[in-house]
Amino acid sequence: MRRGFTLIAAIFFVVIASSICMLALSIASTSVKQNSEIYLREQSELVARAATEYAMLAIISNDFYKTGAVCLGDEHNPISGEFGELFTFKVYVKYFGDMGICSGDAVAATGVNQGTIMLDVFVSSKPGKASNPINFHKRTLQKL
Repeated sequence: MRRGFTLIAAIFFVVIASSICMLALSIASTSVKQNSEIYLREQSELVARAATEYAMLAIISNDFYKTGAVCLGDEHNPISGEFGELFTFKVYVKYFGDMGICSGDAVAATGVNQGTIMLDVFVSSKPGKASNPINFHKRTLQKL
């Protein structure tokens, strides 16, 4: 009778030990996944900041008063690009004030270079590159 009880106790101990090990493994893998998700989220925020600066450079280098000039970043012509192997971005621009051919509906100020722009930056991960799709939006108001 004593040997049967010892066998049952040993089986019970092995089951409890394996359950604890499985729980520890599950917590560790969840922690790794959360860390990678946090890393990719922070990376997408940095890409949004870089895309904002890239769009600002493109807008500032554009001559809005030249014949044949193009309004950069409107809904038909967004400023877009790729960032490495993981992210793509699109920047939509809304113009306010006197901006030459891109003058907005509401004129906030008059005169040359008195424009204000609103940048909508959308960052998304490329399909199949991240376990969960990453989408990030940032809106920025900028005085030129």
